[in-house]
Amino acid sequence: MPMRKKPWGRAMVSAAVLAAAVAAGGVIWSHSAGAGSRPEPAALAAKGTFGRTQVVRLTAETAHSSVRGSQLEKVRGHLKRRVAIGGGDEIIAAVAGSLSPVAVDSSDGSSVVYSSWRQISHPHPSNPQRGTGQGVKVGEPVGIPSVRVYSDAPGKDKLIESGAYSPALSLDGRLAFVRGDSNIVRQNVDYTGKIVVGKVDGGSFQPWTSDSARYYTYAWAGSTLLAYKALPQSEAADLYTFTDAGKSRLLAPEAFAIAVSPDASRVLVTVGRRMVEVVRVADGAIEASMALDGEGVAAPGSPTTPHALMFAGSWYGDRVVANSDAGFVVLNVAHGIRIESVIKTPGFPTGITEPTLLDDSHLIGWADLGSLPGKDATDETAYDNALVQCDLAAKSCAVGAASPARTWTRWVTNPSR
Repeated sequence: MPMRKKPWGRAMVSAAVLAAAVAAGGVIWSHSAGAGSRPEPAALAAKGTFGRTQVVRLTAETAHSSVRGSQLEKVRGHLKRRVAIGGGDEIIAAVAGSLSPVAVDSSDGSSVVYSSWRQISHPHPSNPQRGTGQGVKVGEPVGIPSVRVYSDAPGKDKLIESGAYSPALSLDGRLAFVRGDSNIVRQNVDYTGKIVVGKVDGGSFQPWTSDSARYYTYAWAGSTLLAYKALPQSEAADLYTFTDAGKSRLLAPEAFAIAVSPDASRVLVTVGRRMVEVVRVADGAIEASMALDGEGVAAPGSPTTPHALMFAGSWYGDRVVANSDAGFVVLNVAHGIRIESVIKTPGFPTGITEPTLLDDSHLIGWADLGSLPGKDATDETAYDNALVQCDLAAKSCAVGAASPARTWTRWVTNPSR
């Protein structure tokens, strides 16, 4: 499938119906990534192509938790365990897509909060001659999203709330998510709700919004919650900050977050697809900006000129990485914003999704595997998927064991800083 223009197009069209293209749920920032940059960051080529090697197990899996299907491979220090989670649901962010991670971990690694999905409808492949679509009529029940948690103590998986989605966990243990106005997602009907905030180990969650809307919580920047509010009749969204119940402010209009800075003071966003900005969380001031079609970015018409930087990247030191429609992009934000590298990703039809920098040249992420569908294809391709880890300096990626479609494989990390 080609890169989609909007971050939840896959989630609400295919994933809420099929829960298959919902593969866009993911990881953004690892707690273990740290906050500093090395004195002399690794030198990166301006352009290139990732080479690929297939491995049985990635070395990163010894230090980072991951989800495969309904199994959580929990890593905490030197302790590793594999546990069943989900209570019979699929582990996938079927409502939020890439706007929030599938699974986030607490700062001490003791808990994993995640999204799950229970399919109700039974769609079937499209038939363009009959015009049946996926066989689900407008307004029919599609599925039920939930927010769940696994904790080392008492070593159990439990439901936090049904009819909820998009969990964001702060470093001090505050959990935000969207509580749906209904438990059930219905075909082609906006799924609206309110943002609520509480503690993972507590039973009470306080509404932080009085109105219902298509909200999507993204991450915490210190004590400030970053969340999207979808625009009416649109797949665009405004990015807001929330500091308490009823206390919100528009941070960036028609913007999607790429990554939060290591010190939580700034967020890098794409605005209207052609502009990239560093925005100060405290007051919304724009500290730096770059037009993707501006002078000095890349040669006009170059195949390596990103038409848009995507969402769900990560920030380490002076570097930010993100997926794009032209390949994998490395930005340098030391003095303003500039494109440092664009690396093509053959064999990964939707690129390397939700890349998480571990240092200035090594990252983990996940990828769909295979080839793009033909131009006459009428259905979304059911890709295999796998965890990956890549070396930016060597332009190489190791690919872990492949999982079939609907057995989702994702890292457990956390975009909050």
